[in-house]
Amino acid sequence: MKFTHNYHRHQVPEWTASYVPYAALSRQLKRIVCEAELMGREPVFDEVYASLAGSVESFDECCEGRYQYLCARRMEILKAYGYGEEEHGMLRIGNANCAELGNLLSAMVELRGDLDKLQWYYRVNAEAIELVYAKIERHCVPPMVETHQSRKSNWMDINAHWAARATRYEDIFNMLTVPIARTYADVKLHSGEGSPGLDCVGLGTELDDYRIFLVYFVREDNKSWELASMLEKMSMDDAIMGLHFRALIYDLALLAIVSGARDSVAFLLEKAFARYGAAVDHNVLNQIITVVGRRGMLNGQSSLELLTCSQCDDTEGKDGMGETLFLRAVERLGPDGEDVLLSMDIFVRRPLHYGAMYGLQTVCQRILSYFEDWEVLRLAGQILTLDSQGQTPLHYAVINGHAGVTRIFLDILNDVEDSEPHNKTAILNEVFSIAVKYQHDEIVYMLAKCRAVSHPCPHAETETALYIAAQSGRAEYVEALLNHNKHISLNLNTPEPVHGWTPLFVACVEGHHAVVRLLLRAGAKQDIRDQLGWTAKEHAALRGHLEIADMVDAGNTDDLDISDGPASVLPKTTPTEKAIFRKNRSYVIVNLGALQYGQRGEALELRDFSHSPPMPKSVYAPNGFLMEISIGDGRETNSHCVKLPLLRDMLNEPFVFPVVDPTEAVISFKLFRAGRRLVGSGAALLKSLNDGLGEGRESLVRTRTIAILEREKLGVMGTVTFTFVVAGPVDCAVPGALQSRDVGGGGVQLVGHRGLGQNTASRTYLQMGENTIESFLSAAKQGAAFVEIDVQLTRDLVPIIYHDFSLSESGTDIAIHDLSFDQFAYASKLQSTINQSICMPTKPRSRSLTRAHERELEGTRQRMMHTVDFISKGFKPNTRGDFIQDSFATLEELLVQLPQSISFNVEIKYPRLHEAAEAGVVPASIEINTFIDKILSRIFHPHHPQPNRSIILSSFTPEVCILLAIKQQVYPVMFITNAGKPPMTDKEMRAGSMKAAVRFAKRWNLAGIVFASELLVLCPRLVQYVKGRGLVCGSYGAQNNCPEYAKMQAAAGVDLIMTDRVGLISAALD
Repeated sequence: MKFTHNYHRHQVPEWTASYVPYAALSRQLKRIVCEAELMGREPVFDEVYASLAGSVESFDECCEGRYQYLCARRMEILKAYGYGEEEHGMLRIGNANCAELGNLLSAMVELRGDLDKLQWYYRVNAEAIELVYAKIERHCVPPMVETHQSRKSNWMDINAHWAARATRYEDIFNMLTVPIARTYADVKLHSGEGSPGLDCVGLGTELDDYRIFLVYFVREDNKSWELASMLEKMSMDDAIMGLHFRALIYDLALLAIVSGARDSVAFLLEKAFARYGAAVDHNVLNQIITVVGRRGMLNGQSSLELLTCSQCDDTEGKDGMGETLFLRAVERLGPDGEDVLLSMDIFVRRPLHYGAMYGLQTVCQRILSYFEDWEVLRLAGQILTLDSQGQTPLHYAVINGHAGVTRIFLDILNDVEDSEPHNKTAILNEVFSIAVKYQHDEIVYMLAKCRAVSHPCPHAETETALYIAAQSGRAEYVEALLNHNKHISLNLNTPEPVHGWTPLFVACVEGHHAVVRLLLRAGAKQDIRDQLGWTAKEHAALRGHLEIADMVDAGNTDDLDISDGPASVLPKTTPTEKAIFRKNRSYVIVNLGALQYGQRGEALELRDFSHSPPMPKSVYAPNGFLMEISIGDGRETNSHCVKLPLLRDMLNEPFVFPVVDPTEAVISFKLFRAGRRLVGSGAALLKSLNDGLGEGRESLVRTRTIAILEREKLGVMGTVTFTFVVAGPVDCAVPGALQSRDVGGGGVQLVGHRGLGQNTASRTYLQMGENTIESFLSAAKQGAAFVEIDVQLTRDLVPIIYHDFSLSESGTDIAIHDLSFDQFAYASKLQSTINQSICMPTKPRSRSLTRAHERELEGTRQRMMHTVDFISKGFKPNTRGDFIQDSFATLEELLVQLPQSISFNVEIKYPRLHEAAEAGVVPASIEINTFIDKILSRIFHPHHPQPNRSIILSSFTPEVCILLAIKQQVYPVMFITNAGKPPMTDKEMRAGSMKAAVRFAKRWNLAGIVFASELLVLCPRLVQYVKGRGLVCGSYGAQNNCPEYAKMQAAAGVDLIMTDRVGLISAALD
């Protein structure tokens, strides 16, 4: 998928509004380029630069604000736990118990999660900005380059600044976390023997005599009497009372809370505070809430190698220490209780924010009950109060998936009129979007029933709740809105502002079948057009969702302007300098990840491995990694770098490595972390990846996975998955340019499918054996401009004309490439009548079958009956008795015997993975370069030159098209694809849709694409989408045998129509 398509998936849901508006910037750029094209001048991008500069500035400000927030959080955590930092950032070592260290480590793990979230936010936005600048560069002519670089320089400075800052902050975080984690992992700490810990309460030098005893009594948690006695003794000392004795009591209470000392906390809050005049304030309440809320946060942090004991993992005790303690603390608030609960910390948060953040229902209920005398509007204001990060308690409850707290809040908010202040409608729509993106099901269903969620969004730059639900693909969410919210019909056809897409549009774009059905049932309009004139049906068809396209009715296609919609899309500008492939060099083409649907194939998959230093897990890993891919053969080494994880579609952006000797080539992957610090690597000899299949053979499975070993201990830290193909120099002389018939732009041309037509089970018309000389001659006589011939290779490397994967005539499912030519020829000979070709003159009755021949024919049928191909189709092409059978032919025979006035569409039938799977045979074949070279050597053979024959080279196999484009530029190459036609037996991603196929063809400079006709019949205007990209557009399939559909495609501008009924369609198109 393209970056645009996945942009919303990469976003941190609660920060969606602050992302760079990538889609809007791209649309603005396209508009400017289109207008310049129409006016015949170079585009001027001042408007885009201004918008982009504003976006960069806003993004920079957001990053700065969130970075400063993290710094403040870090300092507050250390301050709350009574610790300080040295200048170099290391914590001072003192003494602490395991509960205290565990709470501090939990706080640091939470902070690390927010740091990773910020880094991920930065990464996604930076990628969007880079892509917009790259799009501008593709349209820059030399005089504009200097101006462009000047405009871009500010962003480059910001990018460098943030990269350095992220590295520095991560180093600081490591220096803080590592000593805590190592101390917490010390067995002595949990055995009660004592262990180095961290300095805690800073009591001042005058109180040093009391420090050890006070801290000891508080942490021991069974020394309340001793603690009380010492405090009483200290209170008698006038000198000590002058040293902020109340602050001392306060600090001891905070220490008791973080140390998990229940009895000490109870004594200090309930007795000592009252006796010595200390007061419970919002900071104490917040400390209780956060300590309780963070419990369990270290679970699953296996990379930290943590230990636990009864003191730091006492679940029952913590429960008693937690919400109950908060309730007891609230009871001690006295007459100033409301003021305390409404007090804000430095992050503009109240206790209610923290209670919602950690999902503490009892805490939230108690706080709200404290204001039970308030009117509901004022109470709602507490739930919708924004903090310094623009989040309300409701936001935090939804973000963290706390359904119970969310329900408490909604029960109050539902009693408030939608027109009241506090931005209730906007906030409810915002948190609904957050809940959908996080897929918090229970919360989504609760919010879906809120009346405010069904209202049109108050901001023009937002999407409706129904749109967000449809985009997610969760039919349950859409159904919840449609069934439980009677006002949702107001948004059924409301478009979003950038593309003009309604919920039905986005469901079609994303391929969500169930959602489309629900929206259609609800009455969504199907004939709406977006801002570029496209229909939802066309969007679905373009992306390979043909079943959805068939469900949607776009109205009368005659009413659609053929020059609008798909035809109005501006062709993508490609670099003026095409890649030049030298004839005497080999090239290794590498894609990261798998290229087949259904294959597990993430480019990089990391396992739990021993970090050095130990690091907490993050949901945003492996962000921050850089991978260097290199290939060397001992003579030269070339490399490419890529940031991980991949955010944009690199399906048609493979890495191309020139090599001198592929047999010696080694592919290596090096994984770097921040600052290009090497953390792991892996390598493989390319040749070894195909070993074990025999000389000249290779696997049809091109995806490989190798282990990445960590640098320090050489353990397996993860795997890299990649797909590769080697393109060697062509093994024959390639002539210069030849005179060839134009395959596009001169009106529709007919292609005889396998000659006069593919053999079928139909008996409604006479059928000649497919892929035979007589069939090719007949197709040309009936009006075919080209004849399509299927070329395969036998085991002994003879190019033969045959379509099917296996030779069922042999009685087995043996693949063609596993047969010798003599075996292949013998199967043909068995069906010949007295060894005579059907094209030889005979007497009228000489073709009648004798009983001997009838027995032989029945024997042939009996042999084929148990083969996979025969069972699937119920017949076998070009068999005597079913069709007018003729001998099998070779490519050389066709080139020699057929006149050069007959043009060829040579389809190279390299075996495909799904064919081998269906036949149940080993997925291996002849090495692809050998396969192609042997076919090209016949076509270019000097003994039978083809100076006057027009030839198209084509294939369903992407690798074949790539190699044909590299090895020769004499004949045009066309990619054949079903483009999503169901059932999708071929799982190749590059053939999965028209959009993918077009991008593939453009990347490798192919002449055009031949699509399954169902796609073009469903949406004829898509023909101009293809042709607008400078590609020839052809079609194949059963619908091309119908004159009505053939005329429809011809009217739409199709260049090539491949048909089985050449005479019928030729007459219809005349």
